[in-house]
Amino acid sequence: MARPSSKLVLFGVAAAVLASSLASCGSDLLNPVTHTWTLQTIGDVPLPVTVPNSSPVTVITSGTATTSGDGSYSFTFTGTSESDEQVVGTDHGHWSITSSTFLYRSANGVPDYIGALNELSMRVSLAGQIVHSSNQTVDMVFSETQ
Repeated sequence: MARPSSKLVLFGVAAAVLASSLASCGSDLLNPVTHTWTLQTIGDVPLPVTVPNSSPVTVITSGTATTSGDGSYSFTFTGTSESDEQVVGTDHGHWSITSSTFLYRSANGVPDYIGALNELSMRVSLAGQIVHSSNQTVDMVFSETQ
């Protein structure tokens, strides 16, 4: 059996250290981990926004996202659907983060989706069916609530 070269072992160790340091970057942005985020834009358009390809036609006037230290998350969107003011979309489940990328695993049976975290905001490719869109994802930007 061939022994791995010392260069290969050194490369593997360096890659593991780099991955570990990148993973800590995302968690540094989340300390403490419990955060509330306020929806700012959908598809780079400020609220209120008609959800693209929604049926029934859905207008979102506000939204919040919460990430908790126990690994749970929730999204809630309010607005109008069929001209009635109401909650027009919700989701909850468990989140994880690698580097600065969130992975949202819904408890509602929708496909997993992702979010990109930066210092004070989060861009989410929300699963479209959460907000009654036939689009696979709907691009949303949230800012951290202070």
